[in-house]
Amino acid sequence: AWGLDMALYLLTKGIATGAMLIAGALWLLGAHGPMTQFAAPIVSLVFSILTAVVLIIDLERPERFYYILIRPNWRSWMTWGAYFLTAHGLLSTVWIAAAFFGLPQVITWIAVPTLLVALAATSYTGFLFAQGLARDLWQGPYAAIDLIAQAIVEAAAVLLIIAPFVDVGYAGGGVSRALTITLFGALAIHLVFLVFENLLAPSPTRHHELAVAAIRRGPYARLFWGLSLGLGGVVPLALLGFGIAGTLTGPIVTAASLLALAGAFAWEYVWVDAGQCVPIS
Repeated sequence: AWGLDMALYLLTKGIATGAMLIAGALWLLGAHGPMTQFAAPIVSLVFSILTAVVLIIDLERPERFYYILIRPNWRSWMTWGAYFLTAHGLLSTVWIAAAFFGLPQVITWIAVPTLLVALAATSYTGFLFAQGLARDLWQGPYAAIDLIAQAIVEAAAVLLIIAPFVDVGYAGGGVSRALTITLFGALAIHLVFLVFENLLAPSPTRHHELAVAAIRRGPYARLFWGLSLGLGGVVPLALLGFGIAGTLTGPIVTAASLLALAGAFAWEYVWVDAGQCVPIS
């Protein structure tokens, strides 16, 4: 059964892929400073390595990851994910090398492919989980889209935490303001999915209904209401909203980023574990 290990995998992968989604988008919009040249791709590469470590440990036998690559089963999203993550790591490495050697044109050439690969590496997990046909909580078209929103939340939060050490325009401007708006928007989208899927939408099956009940008022209720929606959702959203409307201050943005990161991780754990809490038979 999947548990905390899979939630940790989703977190590290989200930070890794989200960092390149943000870096690629900002680069194409003209932000060519140290955050997009070095900081975001380095964060991405570090967390890509951590993701691979978590995945290999979870597979128990490290050679299995190698076998996935050399003996692929193209009907499995695990295979597609392994290739997406490998391509993502390679593109991040090329991006860093191009920045180091002063070749911004190379970064421009690979920005769009990097965005597309990052999108694929982020969202494939939703389709992987959907292959568990007996787990109704994981079915439906929304998981892959929400995973993209969560990845952007997680990566923007990490980049904002390190922004004071990277972005010379941190105090109210520069790329940090763009990151703050990005975090606000992605967090708002994620919360809409959370509320709609778990509080408003009718359950299509009895299995789904029982899993959602466990989230709302069962063993996962405290994490869901207290951290995923409350301290890790509405609270950072409000802090970021006030910050965007007024003057951005370092401590407020950092606090909101940490809370959003905790909320995203809490939800990933709830989603993974609650999806398995209802007996199949």
